[in-house]
Amino acid sequence: GGGGGGGGGGGGGGGGGGGDEPAVDMDPFESVYFHFGDATLGSHLDFSHVYVFDRVFSPTTMASLARVLQRSPFRVLVSYRTASEWWEHGLSVVQPVAKLRLSSTGKEGMTCWIYINMRYAPR
Repeated sequence: GGGGGGGGGGGGGGGGGGGDEPAVDMDPFESVYFHFGDATLGSHLDFSHVYVFDRVFSPTTMASLARVLQRSPFRVLVSYRTASEWWEHGLSVVQPVAKLRLSSTGKEGMTCWIYINMRYAPR
């Protein structure tokens, strides 16, 4: 079964300095990129932020993706699956921190969960 994954990293800011520092215009999206492919392949995902449109993933795909994510250094995961589903499939390093209610263009309602990887949480 296939999977999908995406991610991005870091962020730039813009802004001007004071004094003798020149103003720096940075593209806030210059360090963001998307990966389209099977996220269940390979040993890990090397992204700081991972978004998965996992609403239709089979249990097999969920378990495969959970194994990959468990070994990945991501900081934030955005998913449509609940924490108990991820934990059940073996992704034990995530903790939910927020949820958003979204509507598709076809007006279908769905809940999107925001997780942090507890390996990188402040102590």
